[in-house]
Amino acid sequence: MSIVVVHADAFEAPEAYSIERAVVEAAGGEFRLTRARSEAGLIANLAQADAVLVSAAPITATVVASLSAKVVVRYGVGLDTLDIPALSAAGIVVAHVPDFCQPEVANHTLALLLACAKKLVPLDRAVRAGQWRAGPLGPMQHITDQTLGLVAYGNIAKAVAKRAAAFDLRVLAWDPYAQDFSGAEAVPTLQELLARSDFVSLHTPLTPETHHLINAETLALMKPSAYLINTARGPVVDEAALVAALQAGAIAGAGLDVFETEPLSGDSPLLGLDNVVLLPHSASYSDRAFAGLRRRVAEAAIDVCVRNQWPEFPHNRAQLAATVSLGS
Repeated sequence: MSIVVVHADAFEAPEAYSIERAVVEAAGGEFRLTRARSEAGLIANLAQADAVLVSAAPITATVVASLSAKVVVRYGVGLDTLDIPALSAAGIVVAHVPDFCQPEVANHTLALLLACAKKLVPLDRAVRAGQWRAGPLGPMQHITDQTLGLVAYGNIAKAVAKRAAAFDLRVLAWDPYAQDFSGAEAVPTLQELLARSDFVSLHTPLTPETHHLINAETLALMKPSAYLINTARGPVVDEAALVAALQAGAIAGAGLDVFETEPLSGDSPLLGLDNVVLLPHSASYSDRAFAGLRRRVAEAAIDVCVRNQWPEFPHNRAQLAATVSLGS
């Protein structure tokens, strides 16, 4: 059994994968790493793999056509880097960890909100530069009794709402698919949520429907004093439109953990804006959360390849029910 981990992030050394390696080798498998990210590189490195563990590298239909794998496991929640229809048509199980990092992302969302509202980053920079209150502290947003609007109301957004209550924030939520709005006031349209909110936090998956959901038109509905927080996916926001809104003062600022293109380009105009907090797609991280994630993605691969059973969270089980036979 050969299990290949695709790790496109250059900062992660091979020894970072000791947990996955231990799980795979204990099951009698071979564990290999590749930093391939292009289609040609992925095809060359994944062709003989029985299982693929992948984070950011795109598993396209062209890549899928070359695979002999039984399962592809995505590190984390989102599946937007995988061609699900192509994988399902090829009879390949797709697994992920949808309950991963919910507390971490919720905490991170509130951290970005607080950093924006209290101007933590520019004030920190000023103190380090020897400037003690170099200018007026205001305008500075207060938090108590302000309104937080949550775009999508899944598990992470619900965790954000719970934390927001401790800050006496009013919480609105818009989600055309949600049934349970406990902890928030449901609003019927995105437009109403944007117009009423002092802070807007995005929690949608990236789909064709949500691509550039936040654009010039929707940004224009926000209050000039409002902040946009994004810990979801970068392409949910039209970044050029956001930059224009920030430069024009159409909104007060933004807290961004994700971007349309990652890593963020060194010439991005976002880097020159003082009213933006920029973080390197790190909302999900804690030592404990990632240790658990590494073990669970490896176990998912072993479930399919060795134990001949469905993994804990098979995304496409319904599509494969007629063609793939695995135990419970």
